[in-house]
Amino acid sequence: MSEESFFKRVRARIAAIERKQWIIGGLSLTMTTIIMYTFLIENRFGYMKPDPIIAYFKNWDDGRSRDEALAQQEEEERLMQEQAEAVAAQLDIAAEEAESAAAPAEPAAPPGPPEPAEPAAPAEPPEPASE
Repeated sequence: MSEESFFKRVRARIAAIERKQWIIGGLSLTMTTIIMYTFLIENRFGYMKPDPIIAYFKNWDDGRSRDEALAQQEEEERLMQEQAEAVAAQLDIAAEEAESAAAPAEPAAPPGPPEPAEPAAPAEPPEPASE
């Protein structure tokens, strides 16, 4: 077998490949290259973790009484109500609607079987049997 015949056969095979097959082959090589490149980048630089979210909370004094806690809670509720009213005024919404939206909804009753109705009382008591 000569080199010329080998190259002629290879050339004939390549010429027989359809355009659709070339496109699919090119896309598969491109996707494979992208995936391998992504793994290379991740291996070289490591996984970038997102910045942690720091949640701050308020510390209170050890000697805080219940009355002080309730007063603080009422003050915070008053401030929230004022903010809701300010937003409502900006958005041209009635204060009552804002107040009803800010108020917590009552919890719904848990689903369950309906309560049984009371039995109806007999219209007349039965008469005693007499002999």
